[in-house]
Order: sequence, then C-alpha cells, then structure tokens
Amino acid sequence: MNINKAIRKQKKTYKRFMLSMCFIFVLLPIALMISNIMSMFFIIYLICIEIMITFVLLLRINEEYIDFKQNGYKISIWCGITRVKFIIICKKVDLVHTEGHGRNLKIIIITKSGFRNKRIRPVDINFFMKYPYVAKMYIEIKTQNLEKTYYYLVINNGGFRKYSLLNDLYKTCNQAVFSDDAIENIKEYRE
Repeated sequence: MNINKAIRKQKKTYKRFMLSMCFIFVLLPIALMISNIMSMFFIIYLICIEIMITFVLLLRINEEYIDFKQNGYKISIWCGITRVKFIIICKKVDLVHTEGHGRNLKIIIITKSGFRNKRIRPVDINFFMKYPYVAKMYIEIKTQNLEKTYYYLVINNGGFRKYSLLNDLYKTCNQAVFSDDAIENIKEYRE
C-alpha cells in the first residue's frame, strides 16, 4: 500500500466527515424550526443528538491530530485535541517499536530521559504486561546499562501520519534500536 496515498485519502475522508457532521449539526435545528413542531420531547431529543454529534466530532479530532517538528537534536510531537507535547532528544532514544498496522499503528519509544515531560512514564511492570515483545528487547538494552532509568511513551494518534513520524525517527535517532516490526513499517512507508 502506498502510504502517501493513504495519508491523502485520510485527509479527504476526515474533511468529508467533518463537513457532513457540521451540516447535520446545523440542519437538524433548522428542520425542527421549519416544521413548527415545538414539542418538549423533540427539543430534548434534538439536544441529545447535538451533544452526541459534538462528542463524536471531538473524538475524531482527537484521533486524527498529530503534529511533529524536528529542531536539530530533538523532535517535538503534539498529539490529540489537547495537544499534549512530547519532546524527544534523539541521542537519548534507545528503542523504537511498532505494534499494529495501518491506521491502528502504535509507536512505542523508550528513552533514557524524561526531559521535562509529564506524559513520558518510567518503564514498570505494567509496561511489560502490555507490551511483552518490547519487554524482551528492553531487557537486552537494560543489561548493558543497569544503573540507567528508562522511560517510555506510546503514540496512538494520527492515523497514517505516524508512518512519516516513524521515518523521521529512523533518520534522526541514529543510536536507537528499531524492532523488526518498525523496520517493516518504515520500508512500507518508503515504497
């Protein structure tokens, strides 16, 4: 699959979805006003539908939004509707792994430092239970540096745009170990 084509298709689908939902959001109250049926049941029903549409729009924006920028030796990543910011120092990245495929790709990054990020968590037992394959690779890295504390972050947002982030990580993080799955996804992006 051509990932760049999938990214363009994802953008078009996202725009179509947002326009249609906004159209429905505006059209339903207008239809109720034109019909002159001002029953309390219909008004409450309309309010519930409007709240659900707003909730779905916010979820979709949260799912689709990812932005990243490379500033010399670090990469800044913004995820979700709240624009949670991750700052990754390229020299400190030790392991990059991916799980899933296509839109459901997860990028798991293990670093040596948290670098003023509250969202980057230290590696613990829960991490090993969620990602057993990464745990095996982590143990190999940890045996080389026993005194170091490692941190991890998981990037879920962005759909197919995560492939370009993964490619940029591969270009800039020279000292990092990339799993076989990550390398396969990078190859798929570069085709």
